[in-house]
Amino acid sequence: MASARTHKVDPRRAALRDRARTAREIRAAVKAVNAGPAATSAHLIAGGVTPLVAHNYAATITKKAKAADRIPGAGTTTKKRKGKKGLTVARTGDLARKKRHRVVPAALWTREDIRAVALTGYRPKNDEVAAFLAALALGRPAPARAAA
Repeated sequence: MASARTHKVDPRRAALRDRARTAREIRAAVKAVNAGPAATSAHLIAGGVTPLVAHNYAATITKKAKAADRIPGAGTTTKKRKGKKGLTVARTGDLARKKRHRVVPAALWTREDIRAVALTGYRPKNDEVAAFLAALALGRPAPARAAA
C-alpha cells in the first residue's frame, strides 16, 4: 500500500474540484437566502463574499447580532461535517471523529438582522465583508449573486 506522501495530486484537478465546490456552495447560499431566514455565512456568500472569508466572519457577525439584541429565527440543526459518522472497530477511541459529526444548532437570520449589525458601526478588517456591510448600512442592496 502506498503511503500518502507518494500519492501525487494533479493541481489542475484539485483546482477544478475547488471551483466546483465553491460554485455549489454559492448556489446553495443564494437559494437559502432567497427562501427566507438563512445562516450568516449564507448571507455573506450571497452578498458576494468568498465562501472561505464568509465562514471566517460568520461567527463574529452572529455574535454582534446577538449583542444588538437581535433574536435568530427558527433555529435549525445541521451536521457539523458530512461523512461517515460511525466509529470503526479499529478506532473506537476516536471521540474527536464522533464529535465532528454531531448535530449542532444553526441560527437563522433575516437580511434586516444582518443590516442591524452593519448599523452598529462594526467594520471588519476584510475589505469584502466591510464592503458588504457598508452597502447594507446605506440601504443599498449588496452586490447579490444571481442564482445559477
